[in-house]
Amino acid sequence: MQNKKEFFYIVTVAALIALCGQFYYSYRYLPAREIRVYYNQERELNREIIREIREADRFAYFAVYTFTRADIKDALLAAKYRGVDVKGITDREQYAKLESQQKIIDELKSKNIPVYFQDHSGIMHLKVLVTDKAYASGSYNWTAAATNLNDEVLEVGRGQDLRRAFLEILEKMFAKYQNS
Repeated sequence: MQNKKEFFYIVTVAALIALCGQFYYSYRYLPAREIRVYYNQERELNREIIREIREADRFAYFAVYTFTRADIKDALLAAKYRGVDVKGITDREQYAKLESQQKIIDELKSKNIPVYFQDHSGIMHLKVLVTDKAYASGSYNWTAAATNLNDEVLEVGRGQDLRRAFLEILEKMFAKYQNS
């Protein structure tokens, strides 16, 4: 009888230690809970956007007001070529004003990447990337000035609740503007 009690206590203590270790690992190390905030004067934000696009397995969706960085365009094209669903939305007036943005967007569209335009009187001022693994959002437009000159921030996270919230917003916008 005494051996059964000791065995029970040992098994219970071992299970509790294992459970505590699992909770510690889950809250301390799982990247799904990780949020990083970057400042462009300390880090090139385009590299963070490109990294998240490269890590995407199923989709990479974006909404960006100004988009003139060829390296980000190339990352989106590479994602498309490896089978990732890529689509985006941009501001119609900003597209019309900037020849460099027209070139980027037109190339994406020519490679069967849908890029929609908002069709209301305001501006489409979002700067968001959402993938099946992460989201990135902040003040950062995808331009050389935003990368190297302006004061910009970019939040990158892997939390499923925030990622899903951004995804729902983009999906609503895609549905609303898909004919534009």
